[in-house]
Amino acid sequence: MTFDSEKEYRPGLALERSPFYPNLLLTVHNFHFAIWKTDLEGYEKPIFKSMNTQGAHNTCGAFSPTRPGVIFITKTNGIDVWDFVDSSHKPSLVFNFATSPFMYLKF
Repeated sequence: MTFDSEKEYRPGLALERSPFYPNLLLTVHNFHFAIWKTDLEGYEKPIFKSMNTQGAHNTCGAFSPTRPGVIFITKTNGIDVWDFVDSSHKPSLVFNFATSPFMYLKF
């Protein structure tokens, strides 16, 4: 299956399947991330697309291994924690502490 709605100059930075819902994929791009539901016939758009990142580029991302509604997005200056039970329009926690970018995140 190919999803063509993410037109960017650079390729995606991360692709991960949810450990809780195997039909959900996370893609991370320079300034946003998207969640895709793979079993929707004929629907080639993400079910969620984040707002653009402010102040730093995204570098990677991962689903939480213990909480189904939590996603970690690494940036060049720290980590954003998105808790969809709390809020979906902005990160629940923002940690700007890195002096060099996080390039990989795996639990």
